Amino acid sequence: MGPLFVSLLFYHLSKKIRDISNRLVGNYFEPEKDTVLITGGCSGLGKELVNTFAATRAKVVVLDIVVPTDEEQPENVYYYKCDVSDRKQVLQVHKTIKKEIGNITVLINNAGITTGKPLVDLSYHEIEKTIQINLMSSFYTIKVFLPSMLRLHRGYIVTIASVLGYMSPARLSAYGASKSGLIALHESLTYELGPPSMNPTGVKTLLICPGQLKTAMFSGVNTPSSLLAPELDPKYVASSVLSALELGRRGEIKLPLYGNFLPMFRAFPWPIVEVARAISGIDHSMNSFKNTLTKVASTVSTLSQSGSKNSSEKASLLGEVDVSEGVSEIVTA
Repeated sequence: MGPLFVSLLFYHLSKKIRDISNRLVGNYFEPEKDTVLITGGCSGLGKELVNTFAATRAKVVVLDIVVPTDEEQPENVYYYKCDVSDRKQVLQVHKTIKKEIGNITVLINNAGITTGKPLVDLSYHEIEKTIQINLMSSFYTIKVFLPSMLRLHRGYIVTIASVLGYMSPARLSAYGASKSGLIALHESLTYELGPPSMNPTGVKTLLICPGQLKTAMFSGVNTPSSLLAPELDPKYVASSVLSALELGRRGEIKLPLYGNFLPMFRAFPWPIVEVARAISGIDHSMNSFKNTLTKVASTVSTLSQSGSKNSSEKASLLGEVDVSEGVSEIVTA
């Protein structure tokens, strides 16, 4: 009777602990249960996210405008060519994924582009494309993939924003506005899904706000301070995202440390903010970036005029570059 009583007590307490954990922590990432979808997963941070989650043996789905060849595709990763800024393409690829893969339970909105110009120099196309890819695409993907998560009572929506959504440098008006929009989207969606402390719908949200990454998107940008604002390795950020999901974290993660203090500056009087911006040099950081884009655009323009096959191959090495309407933007993830 004694051993039986102890055994029953042990299992009873174990169940109570699981119930409390499920209520307080909720779902967490489990490779054998979850299917991960990553937008903009063929370069930059997106590519590292794909490799990191694929290493767990989870099923990973990637949406991007350019997909790798079959030989370059990792195991358990499924690529679909899709311009996520196009609502019709997102709706169509959702149907295809539902039929061929199944339900998506982890959505990581990562796709993004940028242009480093003063607002008056931005073309309408550049402004609209930046907002469509960086911000509107997240509305589209959440709109189509969230309903199945709610039905399953299991899901994770991860938004890759930026610390620049809290303090945007000069020459990054469209990019900063799009990232600020993502922060607001995350906040509103979180409470639409119910109090995060209770997690009543089974769907969690997580906001990732990294600083400057060592990727092609911000190649040539002068970091204000390598000590206080160091460039981040995309592998480190991707690993941090995976660790957070494995622990069932929610809320916001800002990387590196200084990112946690930037939101406070929004509450300070403008003279204090002006001094802080002057000391940090944030508003001069994009000057070299503009020069880099100009050189790339000139190179692509020259190559396109030649019209040769070799020119096309060389242009592809520079990334997806749109030079229509005077645009000089490197499309990365």
